[in-house]
Amino acid sequence: MTDNEWEGIELDTDNVYPIPKDTRGTRGSRYPWPIFEVGNSLFFTPDDDEDTSKRLKNRLDQSWRTHSKKQDPKWNFTSRISLEDDPKTKKERSGVRVWRIA
Repeated sequence: MTDNEWEGIELDTDNVYPIPKDTRGTRGSRYPWPIFEVGNSLFFTPDDDEDTSKRLKNRLDQSWRTHSKKQDPKWNFTSRISLEDDPKTKKERSGVRVWRIA
């Protein structure tokens, strides 16, 4: 870019426009990370037929990493894709188990 491209543009220098409040993440988490205690685990299954356990694991990992950073001392989780028996249907299903380890 050259300086000529910005010629004639005036910046607001009167500082009357406050920075808006950041509203990202104000609705809370989709997942129950705040109630986890060390040693707790929970099994998650994909939401629909188009979702896979690998995609679900990626979403869960990002979510618990974000939650962990906000804790003091920092919380640690781990997750694994696994096959587990569904107690209702007695069939094996693929999903992701997440453990809080610290």
